[in-house]
Amino acid sequence: MPTATEIARHLSKLDLVKALDVIDTARHVGSEQQMKRLMHLASELIPLEKVHICVAALDADANIVSTTRQMHINFPLEWLGQYREREYFRVDPVARELFSAGRPLLWHELRKRNVVDGAQQFYADARAFGLSEGFSFGARFSQSSSASFFTCICDEREMVRHRRHAVMIEFLTPHLHEALAKVHLGLLKETPVLSDREREALNWAKFGKTDWEISLQMGIGARTVKFHLENAMRKLQANNRVQAMAIALSQGLIDWG
Repeated sequence: MPTATEIARHLSKLDLVKALDVIDTARHVGSEQQMKRLMHLASELIPLEKVHICVAALDADANIVSTTRQMHINFPLEWLGQYREREYFRVDPVARELFSAGRPLLWHELRKRNVVDGAQQFYADARAFGLSEGFSFGARFSQSSSASFFTCICDEREMVRHRRHAVMIEFLTPHLHEALAKVHLGLLKETPVLSDREREALNWAKFGKTDWEISLQMGIGARTVKFHLENAMRKLQANNRVQAMAIALSQGLIDWG
């Protein structure tokens, strides 16, 4: 997830309102058709042009052994066949880094730092199929040997020109992953219940206040504030405070004001 500073610097208030709409929609996805609609909604915030989504079965070394639940939006399926036939995974940096990076992999950044033998031909072949710019993202599902795998072709000029797109992609991809988990594993969940103290701490945290500053407002110690925020993150299944606040706002657990 991007830091609160990056979000404040690169995303407008309107961006955040629309992003929270995507996040709320993601939490109610339960079918492949709803997953596709979610990606169309995300394309209003990210310059998406073509998308391929699948569930990947992984071995003990995090190598892909098979894929299921293939979903695509305008994606060149011929590329997938050629990728397998020519064993591009041997030179594709995405194949090496996807499940260890813990964040979206932007293709133009990968090309700059991966210049191994055969890579240039691979990049040229990918461009011939329209895979010039975009990002890949993947993460394991909780308590599963399967993982999400997103391949997203984006507008090349837009992606390279604006840092905002990279921040928005990093902000949204964990929620796209969770949505796919619900489709694959049937994990639609009830809205979590936060205590009054947890909601109050999140309400103050959304203004960018530190634990110490929140403790003064709540009349409790900074360690207790941290305890309440960590409990809220656990209940919301958030990786950090920014994500917890986004989920809480989207579900109406804390106020916008």
